[in-house]
Amino acid sequence: MKIHQLRALIAIADAGSVRGAARTLNSSPAAVTQNIQQLEEAAHVQLVVRTSSGVTLTECGQTLLLHARLVAAQMVRAHQAMDAMRGEPSGRLSIAVTAWVALTFLPETVARFRARMPAIQLELFEGLLAIATPRLRDGSLDIYVGRQSPSVSACDFNYQPLFATSRAVVARLGHPRAESRSLAELLDDDWLVALDPETEGHAPYQMFSRYGLPVPRSIHFLHSLTVAVALLKRTDMVSIFPWPLVELCAARDGLCAIPLREELEDSTVGIITRTGEPSDAASQCFIDCLLETIRDESWGRTTEIRRAMQSVEVLV
Repeated sequence: MKIHQLRALIAIADAGSVRGAARTLNSSPAAVTQNIQQLEEAAHVQLVVRTSSGVTLTECGQTLLLHARLVAAQMVRAHQAMDAMRGEPSGRLSIAVTAWVALTFLPETVARFRARMPAIQLELFEGLLAIATPRLRDGSLDIYVGRQSPSVSACDFNYQPLFATSRAVVARLGHPRAESRSLAELLDDDWLVALDPETEGHAPYQMFSRYGLPVPRSIHFLHSLTVAVALLKRTDMVSIFPWPLVELCAARDGLCAIPLREELEDSTVGIITRTGEPSDAASQCFIDCLLETIRDESWGRTTEIRRAMQSVEVLV
């Protein structure tokens, strides 16, 4: 197997067609087709299926795609490492950051990083598990600052805890059950929860079974804080936020924490990276900048950050 063949497989998976893959690779459809045929010969299995609507990957193709993405990403990092050794750091650093950290410590972290590595291009994602975990696995994400999935083992990812915080059930001000004292009173509401692909969406149900309650009649999954806030403001849906996010959004977006008797499981936020890979200069620099920003107590002079951190235990 050769790297240009693996890149052809990646391009076909992303584009859904040979022509689209050829445009991505700045190549010809014939060259892409030849690369896939050679890759299938090397693997001794069929990797793609051609249909009237495009090209799809077989089960074997999907399995090889996971490894292809990791190999391609590692090749990019190898080139970046050599650039850094020559004193010419370049390339792209992909980072996912959980919402409340993005609203508090990310701006200063990015400012420090840009001052030290101005040639590095940043790619920033919203730090939800459904976005971050698959990208960490396939190598398209370098760093995830967020909550680790309970199903992920230490063999998969490195994890450095940063913060511990409690969580709350939130709704709009004036919600019919804004003063509820028990989860049982919220079973008939529509719930919005972040989907954890590692647990196939079962994590939200554990909160109710912990207190001997049935699953709510209606649970919906979300992948965006913007979508969550918009729905919470204008509907009677409820959701679960870490307390720092409650502090940041409550006054600004007209939300409130419902004063339940039950305690929700605490949430720990940390720095998550893949195991078994050498740390590149850009990733380490960003992590250093984040840790410096957190440890720099001058953030206490910012009213918004100080309010958000009232319920947070700093672990570094």
